[in-house]
Amino acid sequence: MKNIILSLLLIPYLNIFGIVNAQNQITSKEMQFVFKETLAKSLNFVPEATNIWSFDNSNNDYFKKDTIILNSARCGFGYNCHRIQWSFYENERFILEKIVECDEPPTKVASKEEDFMDLKIKEQDGMTYLCLHNNNGIFETFEVLSLKANNTTDEECTFNYTLKLLRIRENE
Repeated sequence: MKNIILSLLLIPYLNIFGIVNAQNQITSKEMQFVFKETLAKSLNFVPEATNIWSFDNSNNDYFKKDTIILNSARCGFGYNCHRIQWSFYENERFILEKIVECDEPPTKVASKEEDFMDLKIKEQDGMTYLCLHNNNGIFETFEVLSLKANNTTDEECTFNYTLKLLRIRENE
């Protein structure tokens, strides 16, 4: 009984100092599950699902920001004129798309060979990373900061996740 009480008292202490924090860490298996769900729902035509994860690029800062936030639901990007999209077409493969919708006619920059990405999910030192590879090799690496399933009552937003990533720069 003493051991149980001691353990219960020790866990919050260890958690404060960052020694026990794995319960909040997103695993590679969780990331793979959500990305596979993204693709499966879009291929099986679930009306509220999409194969797209979207970033609001209104400030033209996708490639400049250290922290980016991607949304999976259709309602997550409905009013952004400029977007960067990760459009999944196979497991662990997507096209990096640049979208402009508020101009008439709406446009999408034609995808080039280097916009086709292979996604590798890896765990290292207790962290989960997304490594993007294109035909030139490693394109970008992100640390997964959080993955949140958003609660909503809107039918178009039932497949609603928010993914927060930290860009790992080469010179760090």
